[in-house]
Amino acid sequence: MQQRKIGPALTAALLMITLLAGCGSNRPNGRPGGTGQQPAGQQTRAPSTQQPGDQGNPGQQAPGEPAAGEGKQTVYPITLIDGDGREITIEAEPQRILSLGPSATEVLFALGRGDRLVGRTDWCNFPEAALEVPPVGSLFPPDYERILSTEPDLVVMIEGSVDVRERLEQEYGLTVFVYAPATFEQLYTQMVALGQAVNAREAAEAIVAEIQGEVDAIYTKILPISYSPSVFYQVWPDPLSTAGPGSFIDDMIRIAGGINVAGDADSAWPAYSLEQLLAADPAVIVAGSEAMAQDILTRPGWESLRAVREGRVYGVPNEDIVVRPGPRLAEGLRWFAETLHPGLFGR
Repeated sequence: MQQRKIGPALTAALLMITLLAGCGSNRPNGRPGGTGQQPAGQQTRAPSTQQPGDQGNPGQQAPGEPAAGEGKQTVYPITLIDGDGREITIEAEPQRILSLGPSATEVLFALGRGDRLVGRTDWCNFPEAALEVPPVGSLFPPDYERILSTEPDLVVMIEGSVDVRERLEQEYGLTVFVYAPATFEQLYTQMVALGQAVNAREAAEAIVAEIQGEVDAIYTKILPISYSPSVFYQVWPDPLSTAGPGSFIDDMIRIAGGINVAGDADSAWPAYSLEQLLAADPAVIVAGSEAMAQDILTRPGWESLRAVREGRVYGVPNEDIVVRPGPRLAEGLRWFAETLHPGLFGR
């Protein structure tokens, strides 16, 4: 299906959504739970058998995995592969951490390292304790004076701000670790690597195990079901845009037993015309908020859509739980599963 070219206004809006979400990457992933379109009526995915810290290639050290014989404690210096696929060497255990992304802040608190945060962006609003961390601005534009004033020994940031990352590394000599998973499989690997970076591998593995458990539990219920409803996710109403392959939303729709009508798009956040939507005629429409869902139900030109006629238009109660790659994704996945298959999950 041919996608429209994205104009400057939509590009800016989608970049903002990506940065606020903290999900950054749009690289496809062919592993179970990764990106790729699922044929209608087929359950082609399988629950992940990879355990936290498992080695992806026999005989090679996995990102964030200690050498044989080492315990859960990180031994520094250590070289890890970050979310941008780069080798990052961390010389000593970080004591002053600067987070430049909402998802990074959320994960660092979950890892028990929130007390080491010396700065965060204006968008980092979860957990509530994050609001007590001094803000350094929004990165649009970056306030380098405030960033440098935090004197970090490790900067954790999301993908999408390459110019900022390069300047922090090349001009100011800071160590930057990019955290940018876009699918559940990438989440498992990158969270363990980040945990290893901040000497919290055990906590990272526990979080990953909890998320994997939810994925497997949902898969077990979905597996016998032959019906897979088609789903359209509205990211932004005007110009209309959606979630394509390389986004957590696409991953969640498939794991929860649905088919993303934009699953064959050429980007993670493609523009989508009304003509394309009418042709796809999805069984379910999901929007990023309750307000947007209510707007869809009365939007001119959408009344003939099956989802609108049948009242299957839903708003995510909190969009952060489906776009920010952290512990709350398990909650977002459960919401998708209950929404797409309400009878199966007791809703």
